[in-house]
Amino acid sequence: MPAKKNNGRVLPVLGAVLVALAAGGYLVFRNLQPTAIVKLATRDTAVDAVTGSVSVSADGGIRSLVSEAAGKVIACNIDPASHFKKGDVLVRLDTKELERQIAEAKRKYDSDKERADLILRNNPKRKVAAERLEDAERLLRLGSTSEGTVKDLRRVLEAIDTEIKIAEFDDKKADADYKAATEAFELLREKMQIRAPFDGTIEGALTWEGALISAGQPVATIYSRDRVVAAKIGEESFGRVRVGQPARLRLLTYGSRTYEATVSKLLPTADEAQRFTVHLDVKVAPEQLNHGSTGEVTITIDSRPDQVMIPRRALFDGNQAFVVRNGRVERRTLETGYVALNKVEVRKGLTAGEAVILDNLETFHDGQRVRTEVVP
Repeated sequence: MPAKKNNGRVLPVLGAVLVALAAGGYLVFRNLQPTAIVKLATRDTAVDAVTGSVSVSADGGIRSLVSEAAGKVIACNIDPASHFKKGDVLVRLDTKELERQIAEAKRKYDSDKERADLILRNNPKRKVAAERLEDAERLLRLGSTSEGTVKDLRRVLEAIDTEIKIAEFDDKKADADYKAATEAFELLREKMQIRAPFDGTIEGALTWEGALISAGQPVATIYSRDRVVAAKIGEESFGRVRVGQPARLRLLTYGSRTYEATVSKLLPTADEAQRFTVHLDVKVAPEQLNHGSTGEVTITIDSRPDQVMIPRRALFDGNQAFVVRNGRVERRTLETGYVALNKVEVRKGLTAGEAVILDNLETFHDGQRVRTEVVP
C-alpha cells in the first residue's frame, strides 16, 4: 500500500517536470530564432514620379541700382535686408542747384516774353512808318513828292515788318525752348530721386548720406520679390515632363516641410551635365522662397489610387521580396508598377496586410522560421 501511494504522487510531479522542460526548450528555441523587421503592405496611391534638384533665385538675380544723375546724397533708404515697393524713393539727391537753374530759366523766359510783347503788340515804330508811307503815297498822287521818297518809306516799313516777323519767330522759339528746358529740368529732378524699379529687397548699400556721386554710379544692390524656382531634370526623364503636371517641393531651409507646385515652363537646352531645366510655379508667398536656397522636387507624371504599396527597400534582385507568413519566410517574385523615391507599387504577388522584411535581407532565406517586429 505505501508503494502505491508513492507512485501516485511521483507521476504528477514527473509530468509537471516534463512540461516545464518542454516549455523551457520552446523558449530556448524561440530565442534562437532571428527577428525580422517587417512592415505591412498597405493600400495607397501609386505615383509615377520624376525627381530633380531645385534652386531658387530672384527674377533677374542680384542687380545694381544705378543713379542716372550726379549730386550730393541727402537721404538714403537702403538698409540691407529691408524691403521696398516699386516706385519707392530709395536715394534722394540735393536739388538746390537745379532749382536755381530752373528759376533762372524762368526769369529769362519771362524777360524775353516781355520784350517780344513790346515788339509784337501796337509797335509804335511800325505805326509811324505806315502813316508816313501813306502820306507820301498821297502826296505822290498829287505830284508833291518823288517816287524815290515813297520807295524809301516803303523799305523802312518792310524792314520793320521783317523785324516783327523775326520777333514772332523768336517768341515761338522761346516758348519751345522753355518748354524743352522745363521738361529737361523735370526729368533731371526726377532722376535725382532714385526709385525702386520693382518690388524687392536691398542686398547691400553702396552709398551714404553726404556722399557725392556721379551719373552711372551704383548706389545699392537689390533683388526682385519675384522668384524663379528651377529644377534640374536628368535627360532620361525630361521627355516625360509636361507643363501643368503637379509637383512637391522640399527646400533644405525648411527641413522636411513640402510645398505644392506646378510645372510652368520647360527649357529646351541642357547644361554641361546633360540636365534640363524645368520652371515651377510654387503655391507659397515669395517671402518663404529665399534667394539662393536649394532643395529637391518630385514631379508627378501619373498616379493610380488604391494600390498595394510596400517600402522600396523591401525589394532585392529587382522584383524579389521576403514575406513572413505563419512565422516562416517566403521568397516571392512580385510584379511591380510605379516606383517612387521611397515606395513601390505591387501589381501582383502580394496583398494588403502581408508583412515584408525591410532590413538585413541577406541574412534570411526561404522557409526560415523568424520572429517579427512590425514597424509603423
